[in-house]
Amino acid sequence: MNLAERVRTLIICALMVFAGIIMIAMPDPGYLIAILILSATLIVFSIRSLIFYFSMARHMVGGRALLYIAIIMLDIGVFTLSLANVSKIIIILYLFGSHALSGGIDIMRALEAKKFGAPHWRFRLTYGIINIAVGVICVILINHFEFSVVIYALGLMFSAVSRAISVFRKTTVAYIQ
Repeated sequence: MNLAERVRTLIICALMVFAGIIMIAMPDPGYLIAILILSATLIVFSIRSLIFYFSMARHMVGGRALLYIAIIMLDIGVFTLSLANVSKIIIILYLFGSHALSGGIDIMRALEAKKFGAPHWRFRLTYGIINIAVGVICVILINHFEFSVVIYALGLMFSAVSRAISVFRKTTVAYIQ
């Protein structure tokens, strides 16, 4: 990770913590902030993937799969944005699904990193377990909307802190001669 990527990641982490604090302070607008964060993340990811596809990945093996993923993520991001006026229970279930999927992927990556002997697999495993726990707690407290928003905000701030920790972690670089 070069210096510009580290600075960009730290700025994103600061914005995530700020959004989490606002969501805890005001749970009703926090619901809309959570929707905006999810949809903006998915839309920006998909636009970056589409730009990458049209600039380079269309000539690569497996590039078409990247195009399909980008289109699906764009659809999901726009769909999430359209859920702003729907029942809050649907949004909480949607948040649970995104946390469960993200946590499951993190756990699988941690187990793969352990298999290859990577030193920081425990941190990724812990992050995945906490991510799944946040989603499960949101479903358990589905009738208490304010608690679900606060728990999501705490999960968002934990994610920001873990990303900030990864910025300052020393990484090894393999040079090919």
